[in-house]
Amino acid sequence: MRKISNATKLLLALSDITEVTANHLDAFLFSARSATRLRRKLRMLDKEYTSSFQGLCRHGYIKRINENQFLITPKALGKVRIAKIEASGWEENVWDGYWKIISFDIPETKKKERNIFRSLIKHKGFIGVQNSFFVSPYADFEDLAELREDLKIEKYVSFFLARSYKTDDDTNLKKKFNLK
Repeated sequence: MRKISNATKLLLALSDITEVTANHLDAFLFSARSATRLRRKLRMLDKEYTSSFQGLCRHGYIKRINENQFLITPKALGKVRIAKIEASGWEENVWDGYWKIISFDIPETKKKERNIFRSLIKHKGFIGVQNSFFVSPYADFEDLAELREDLKIEKYVSFFLARSYKTDDDTNLKKKFNLK
């Protein structure tokens, strides 16, 4: 599992506190006292916390409204979603016998989004069978569908559940995933 940066930990904590959802962005009041409590909860040094918070502001994930009020921006939603997917434990599930398949044809104009999506599914254990055709025994398509919407690539990405046909042999795939 990838190490989560302090800035991402902070953004996740803020999204949990403010109950940020895809349809709802929250402004939050932030006093020095609540900042201290959050820093302690995350076990960060003052310098780490300040640097992380300033970085989130500088990169457009958090916008300062006034002295003690901030807004979590729409840009932050995608980052929060990716971090939550990366932290999820799909690989710990028992295989249900269905292969989870992702097929996509994302245009060159959305290269950045395509690279983010491809990188994430590879990180979560999907194996590329072809350039834009990936397979895994484990996945949460609900999470991936939300990410697909956040990245605005929903019309280019499809999800499938499949079993191998009785005349086909999926032994090689099973070996790659250490399945019986």
